[in-house]
Amino acid sequence: MASLNTLRTKYGIVLSVVIALVLVAFILDDQLSMQNRTNAIPEDNTVMTINGTEVKASEYAKYQELVRETGMNEDAKADYCYELAMFDNYAEPSLEALGLGVAEADIKAYASVFAKQMAAMYQMYGYPADLIQNEIERRWVAGLPTIDMTLAYTKFTSAYSAANYVNRLEVEKQMRDANLTFDGRYVMVPYTAMPEVTVSEEEINAYYEAHKQPSKTFGARTLRYVTFNVEPTAEDRAAVEKMVMDVDAAIAAAAGDSDAIKRAVRTIGGKADRYKLFTALEAEVAEAVKAGKNYGPVLVDDVWKASYIISDVTAPASYDFDVVTVDNVVMAKELADELIANGGDFTKLETPVDVVTGSRQMVNMSESDAANFINRKEGDIFTYTYDNKPAVVKITKLGEADRFVLTADVNKGIEASELTHSSIVKSVDNFVKSAGSSVESFNEAANAAHYQILVTTANRNDYTAMQGRERGVRNIPASRNIAVWAYDAPVGAVKSFHGENVIYVAIVSAIDENEFEVINPRNIETTLKRDKQYEAIASQLAMGATIEGAKSGEFSGAKFTDNNIDGNYDLAFIGAVASARETGVETKIKGMTGAYVFVVDAINGEVDLTAVDAERTPSMTQLESQMGQRAVETITTKANVKDLRGEGQI
Repeated sequence: MASLNTLRTKYGIVLSVVIALVLVAFILDDQLSMQNRTNAIPEDNTVMTINGTEVKASEYAKYQELVRETGMNEDAKADYCYELAMFDNYAEPSLEALGLGVAEADIKAYASVFAKQMAAMYQMYGYPADLIQNEIERRWVAGLPTIDMTLAYTKFTSAYSAANYVNRLEVEKQMRDANLTFDGRYVMVPYTAMPEVTVSEEEINAYYEAHKQPSKTFGARTLRYVTFNVEPTAEDRAAVEKMVMDVDAAIAAAAGDSDAIKRAVRTIGGKADRYKLFTALEAEVAEAVKAGKNYGPVLVDDVWKASYIISDVTAPASYDFDVVTVDNVVMAKELADELIANGGDFTKLETPVDVVTGSRQMVNMSESDAANFINRKEGDIFTYTYDNKPAVVKITKLGEADRFVLTADVNKGIEASELTHSSIVKSVDNFVKSAGSSVESFNEAANAAHYQILVTTANRNDYTAMQGRERGVRNIPASRNIAVWAYDAPVGAVKSFHGENVIYVAIVSAIDENEFEVINPRNIETTLKRDKQYEAIASQLAMGATIEGAKSGEFSGAKFTDNNIDGNYDLAFIGAVASARETGVETKIKGMTGAYVFVVDAINGEVDLTAVDAERTPSMTQLESQMGQRAVETITTKANVKDLRGEGQI
């Protein structure tokens, strides 16, 4: 890292602040370390291993602290912590070994560019000049913990993407594939025409060992679960209906008193705050308002709905005005009187004022706000509270008139009462006790209580950050909490989870312990048989040879983009034909369903070789972009990672 003196001299206060904060962090860390020596040390579990290096919970907690106040959702935070751990324990030493580590000069260069870019950005957006320096320092400090990672990955991305090369042969092939077609003949011997061959168990196992792939479901938990629906009882429904009808009676007794109407609807969570366009009302509400009546109460899809008319007016849709804010209400009244006296000319006021323009829309205006504007005309002057300050307003322009309605609206859903919810929770607790800690006892408890047992899986690989969705378990909506628990839970672990109007009780019934994809003897046997059959056919295969079961045919106009040639949907055959460079050459191909030999008799079309260089440039640009996007993933996926993060960490 750069020396303190060099950084102070070169970058002034920005880096001085950074250095001061780092020194304070060192001091605090040392003090905390001293304290920890005298306190009990909590268990420091391993939360992941990266190429054999263990990442302990204490180290992971530092990553969590960096993202705590970022505003990311929990999954995004977990992904970022994973990236930080991957960089520290694998990517950074790997890049340093490649000569792509972050040096003092890189930090200096980045600091200089960062300060200039941030200053230009804040100036462009009109940020107060005296605050720009502080804001740059704040941004720098916020990004300080990850500067090494940012710069190292930037270096690697640049080097990796610049290493791309599209040679002339590749461009020529692209042009050939697009422009040429092929005519010719072929002979195909289906593998089914050959005598049956045998494959030994030893051959199958040897093939598996040589080609085995990491399992995508390694560590996946199989969950068995039951659901407890939190549904309102008949008593709950009757209680909600009584509440709504009591409000309706109170509103009838209010006899049009808008304040009383608002108070009544708010007792059950209703709203009465904003004007709406008459044409924007729901059809049923508009029909009632048109007749001068209230709407409801009516029960629609387990929701009691009602709309009570408070105000129905025709008024301008918008109000433009000049406005002057002052310190208090008395000053506003005096200023309004003076302005009215001089005919509304702000320039003739005894004391000069700052006049700004403002506007209000009738839509979404509250009743108290609207009272200041309804029935106003252009040129009217009045006092008003503008941006929470006493002000004097002069109307300069009115919008087109329209019909606006203010209603007090009730939308009271029927939900389970606290008593009902408590009763269901008690049932859940009793079931959890009966479920024990084994799959057998869980099944017995569910069967005894006549609960249907459902099965699902929680698999880390089911979650893809690029899809922008949170982790969860299959078939259970909004189940991140279940997934996070399951990722670290042993077989027999039981826990209850509250969802929306449902409670789940789940048990981990099995864990996929296969680190590699499970052997599939049938598929391997098919592959090995095909290889043996091809070897047996290849020695005899020729255009003029007579082989039992052989089929011959011709093709014309075949292209690289075709999905079949003469009814043969074999990509190996199609690709080989489209790659032919000369005519009259016999070529053998091991296909999926049979062995082929073919001859291209004619190559149709032209490739302008003088255009190769012109075509090569966009191909290289496209490849460079693609490689740049994959650069970080390319290096990080090389590591052997075991993600052991559990509840509260993912």
